[in-house]
Amino acid sequence: MRKIFGMQELFTICWLLLLAVTGLGLVMMPSSVGADWPGWTSLIVLVALTCLPAAWLLLLVSAGAATVARWIALAAVGAVLLRLIWSVYDAGPAVVIAVLPVMLLVVLIAVVLVYSRPRSLSRELKELAERNGWQVVDSRGLQLPTLPLPVGRAWTARDAVQAPTGVAFEVQWLQWHGVLARRRRLSVFVTTLDAALPTLEVRPGGLTRSDIVLESAEFNRSFDVLGENPRYLMSVLHPRTMQALLDTRPIGLALSGTALVLYDDAPLTAESLPRGLSGLDRIKVPRHVLEDWGSYPGQPAPGLRFADPGFEVSYGGALLRMTGLAATLLGLTYVSCLAAVSL
Repeated sequence: MRKIFGMQELFTICWLLLLAVTGLGLVMMPSSVGADWPGWTSLIVLVALTCLPAAWLLLLVSAGAATVARWIALAAVGAVLLRLIWSVYDAGPAVVIAVLPVMLLVVLIAVVLVYSRPRSLSRELKELAERNGWQVVDSRGLQLPTLPLPVGRAWTARDAVQAPTGVAFEVQWLQWHGVLARRRRLSVFVTTLDAALPTLEVRPGGLTRSDIVLESAEFNRSFDVLGENPRYLMSVLHPRTMQALLDTRPIGLALSGTALVLYDDAPLTAESLPRGLSGLDRIKVPRHVLEDWGSYPGQPAPGLRFADPGFEVSYGGALLRMTGLAATLLGLTYVSCLAAVSL
């Protein structure tokens, strides 16, 4: 028998019900405290139709590449502010106290939009690129193979720097842990190979696990090597490559298909940019590795893509965040309405 409801369909129903309950609770808030403010219902309906869905969407997909959410939230912030000004003019200052939580929600959305907006390269990085003859390009115009990096959903990439050795850019996203989130920023340096190779990763740290022990004790203490074929790993990580990685620490290496990627779990700066591009120039895959383990590469499609999403949609976590926001908004609005009535 065909399954009618999956987790995604159930989640959609739950968040729509939560949106309706939150909006209805906000509409009925003045009557629960014995007040009647003109324009309250129309203001809250506007909030329920614009700000709440935008906040829900930002909580779900993170603040990164939710371009549609940005425009919706921008229109919502403007519309709610205009309606709020009219409500204050029509109903007096008491309504300002009553709608303080709604105003906080609007401000929070505005802050998230500003915080998540991808900035262009700083003047220092642009000057560095010009001095070295590198070209600043739009990351949307890059044509690279799929990159084997744990980049989260809804990411944004800053303007890229194209150099003879490869391309560098910064990618950023929000990584959720339950109801908490932190901003992740990753510096990425990419060059392409003539043949597609099996996956290999060299992670900074040397504290987790390694699939092989190499001849350099310092390298073994500094990195974890992950891969399936020990002979392949030793062929790629020859002494010159190991020394290059040691000199560019804490940069890691990921290789998959035709993509050879160096990455640093930090913003792209005037110090990390030349270090990463220098590392790309020094790391060479021997010709015999390409002949023994390589295969014919396909033509990469335009744009940026990442093989490992690094973030799976957790419907329970998303509903928990939405429920927490709704409960906090309703509770604070009730308290502010009581304070407005007591004046």
